[in-house]
Amino acid sequence: MNTLRIDIENEKDISVLEKLLTELGFKYKFESNQPVFEGITEAAGLGIVEGLQDLREGRILGDKAARARIDSKISEMKSRIAGR
Repeated sequence: MNTLRIDIENEKDISVLEKLLTELGFKYKFESNQPVFEGITEAAGLGIVEGLQDLREGRILGDKAARARIDSKISEMKSRIAGR
């Protein structure tokens, strides 16, 4: 197997190259050196960090568990209102 490295300056050229490589039957993958969070605000970055910390510490619920918890709270509030 040989490896060919091509540095692409114009993002528009990627789709053209992808079509060409596919047409020729080559296996390929694209890699990017661009930062994933380029242009993100500091506040948004801190929010992501906090969210990841919550995930590691088990404070994140799955979709079904979150919906069940919300439904339970809604039922609880309806019962309180009905009891007034």
